[in-house]
Amino acid sequence: MPTKYKNRRRNSNPPKTIAEVGANDFRQTGSDGRRSPTENVKRKMAKRHGYRSDFELQLAKKLADRGVEFRYEARKFEYIPDPRNYTPDFYFPSNNLYIEAKGELTKADRVKHLLIKKQYPDLDLRFVFVRASNKIYKGSKTTYADWCERHGFMWAEGVIPIEWLKE
Repeated sequence: MPTKYKNRRRNSNPPKTIAEVGANDFRQTGSDGRRSPTENVKRKMAKRHGYRSDFELQLAKKLADRGVEFRYEARKFEYIPDPRNYTPDFYFPSNNLYIEAKGELTKADRVKHLLIKKQYPDLDLRFVFVRASNKIYKGSKTTYADWCERHGFMWAEGVIPIEWLKE
């Protein structure tokens, strides 16, 4: 007997521009009018809108509310040693800026971003962290923010600074 969920698929065509991302699409309220979805619901909501995480969804909502033109995962950059592709989360065509939204900055992410920086020196790539004071690994004194500053990456916490979008 077939289930009613058999043909459900993740949105394979996520919104790419602000015109496709309606600010009202992001409103998620309970019966009491307050926002209180569980983490699982947040993750499902983000994927339904074509984003990989709730943090990316919230950043996109804030950009849409401000009327900022952006594209989500608009370009891939090939990097080596093993040919791999890297796709930054947000691209701002008005100032050729790429932003990576991160909840966790793993060792693999750190290595990848150093390779990208070395192979694409003119690429303006910046980070927005959920919490920049997180340590890069358990027991380390180095935070995500410290790592960015040490390696010449601009970073912010929680939101994309308006100043970045006006440069």
